[in-house]
Amino acid sequence: MDPLDFLEPEELLRFFACNKTEISCLDKPQTLLSVLRDHNLIPEDRYKNVMCMKSKENIKQALYGVLDWLETERSQYMKLFWTCVFKESIMNVYPTLKILRNSLMDGTFQFYTALPEKVEKVETTNDKKRKQPSEDGEEEEEQTNTERKKKKNIIRRVCSEEEQAGSSAQLPRDDHEEQQADKEPGCSHGNSLVFKVTCGAEVGTLHKTRFASGTCGKSIRTETSWDTPEEFVKKSLPQPDASWRKDIQWEGKPLCELTQESQKNDDECCVCRRAGVELVMCDDCPLSFHQMCHLPDVPHNILGDGRPWVCTFCVFRRNQEWQDSEELSPVPALSRRISASLMQCQYLLLFLYVADEEQIFTSDPRLYVEGYTNAVRTPMWLDKVAEKLQKKTYQTVRELVSDIQLIFTNCASFNRDNEEFHTKGARLKELFEREFKNVFSISEETDD
Repeated sequence: MDPLDFLEPEELLRFFACNKTEISCLDKPQTLLSVLRDHNLIPEDRYKNVMCMKSKENIKQALYGVLDWLETERSQYMKLFWTCVFKESIMNVYPTLKILRNSLMDGTFQFYTALPEKVEKVETTNDKKRKQPSEDGEEEEEQTNTERKKKKNIIRRVCSEEEQAGSSAQLPRDDHEEQQADKEPGCSHGNSLVFKVTCGAEVGTLHKTRFASGTCGKSIRTETSWDTPEEFVKKSLPQPDASWRKDIQWEGKPLCELTQESQKNDDECCVCRRAGVELVMCDDCPLSFHQMCHLPDVPHNILGDGRPWVCTFCVFRRNQEWQDSEELSPVPALSRRISASLMQCQYLLLFLYVADEEQIFTSDPRLYVEGYTNAVRTPMWLDKVAEKLQKKTYQTVRELVSDIQLIFTNCASFNRDNEEFHTKGARLKELFEREFKNVFSISEETDD
């Protein structure tokens, strides 16, 4: 008999309610969510919503929301829930679930402990007064609301005037100014709200009233669409290290001079896409990195010593400017010793990390893809390649490239029937091969 049969449904529900926070903190919960979806415990839209997220904090909050929904809408299926998550294969992936199971089965969790009654909202004295308003009170409240609206309009108008008088870094957002911006699409000087900008062959107009940051606010209008600054750059410059602050031009000057931004670097690591105070910021470009995300690792003695630090992307770009552009064929390039091409290999691997925006190929797929171990004999992922490169396991460029190509081969083999992921793997493979030729100056004529 299933040990869960000895527990009442109310006890299983209470155990769930008391432990859903711990469950929401599980690292890489994709496997757990897949099991719940397979048993129709959670709807497809909530499953997809969490699966497409990148930020760990967002995943944690979204997972808690899913569990909260499950408690409210599927409380009658608590036994099925615990049966699913207490499978040995699932507990091997998430040790926290094994601890919860032991707590449930050995009596450590005290069901008889009284919990306080759940309160949705604290009722204040003002709330009580609002429930029984007199006719005079309603009139007074309406007058008060009208006065408040007038005050808000006055404050908004004053703030708008102050923002217009300030520097162009304080980007106003008043509705009237936005209408004026649409009326003046050709302006590019003075206190105007619209500026003509270019990036490579792309031409557009930057609307200050819509500008928020590089990724927020579709502030650049082109002939076909509204784009954020980063989207505008990607249309013209496919390089992963392209910077909207420097590459978007306004009257021959970088856009950062127009916005006069105080923040020079991104507030999240370009490799893992997580923010944090430990970010190391490049002094030559806007990219930021965690110490262990950058290749090579950033040593501790560099932090806080006041000396400028330049990332591998910028080092590679500088070297390309003065190195001889001798064209090679693939065979000599692959035969090179890693020690003689370490910087190029580090650049290529960082290039893949940045290009893999959804971090599909970053970590060990066996941890969150069901059935992967049985289908793929030799798993490989970017973190594993980076670890081997850091430990000097590779002797030649060929060995490094072989492992990277193995990632794409495994993806194509495992996802034969999954067009979405098959396409993503093929796209990253194409980007890598193109950048490899660029890094080692391999021309199309010499490529076999």
